Amino acid sequence: MILYILLCGYPPFNGATDKKIIEAVLSGVYTLEEPEWFQVSDQAKDLVRQLLRKVPEERISALDALNHPWIQQNANIDTVS
Repeated sequence: MILYILLCGYPPFNGATDKKIIEAVLSGVYTLEEPEWFQVSDQAKDLVRQLLRKVPEERISALDALNHPWIQQNANIDTVS
């Protein structure tokens, strides 16, 4: 969720009340189609999608996220093992 906010400036799940926000989170529905996303690379969007998968077991691990091509190309780090 933090990467989503850093890339576009607002959270993936929104609502007028805490209850509506929780409902949005539980639905797992978000978009990468708003104008703020037009300049974001496909690789960055791929990482966001993998991080925001609704089913926890399907989400990318922290280690795999660090080794994601977008992170590797944009960070000054070696592949983590």
